[in-house]
Amino acid sequence: MRYARFDDTYMVRLDTGVDIGEAIVAFAADQRIDAGTIEGLGAGSDWTLGYFDRAAREYRRQTFAGEWEILSLKGNLALKEGRPFAHIHVVLGGPDFRTVGGHLFQGRVGGTCELAIRKLPGYQLRTLDEATGLYLLDL
Repeated sequence: MRYARFDDTYMVRLDTGVDIGEAIVAFAADQRIDAGTIEGLGAGSDWTLGYFDRAAREYRRQTFAGEWEILSLKGNLALKEGRPFAHIHVVLGGPDFRTVGGHLFQGRVGGTCELAIRKLPGYQLRTLDEATGLYLLDL
C-alpha cells in the first residue's frame, strides 16, 4: 500500500491481490481514523456483494467471478465495538458492460484500487439498532 496525505485527506493505492475492505480497515486503524469517508475506483476480482433483506434481517450474498472494473466505491468509517469499521458499497462493471452493485463483503485488487479517504474530526460510533438488526451510526 502507498499513500500520501493532504490535510485531512489521504490518497491511497492498494496493492494487487489484497482484500479491499480489510486493507481499508487496517489503514484506518494505523492512521487512527475513527470517523471518515471513502471514495474509490479501480478494478478487482473475487467479489462478494450483499443486499440487506429487511424482512429476513440478513444479507443475501452473491459472488461475481472474473475481473470487474470498480465504477464507484463509496463508504464511511466509524468505530464498531471499539475497532474501525468500514461500511462500503460498490458498483462494478463487467467485461460485457453489465453493472452490478451492493454492499461490499469481499473484493481483491486487480490492476489497481485508488482511494480517497477523508478523516473527519473526532469519532463516530456504530451501535446495534434492535429494530433492524444492523449496526447503525449512533447520531
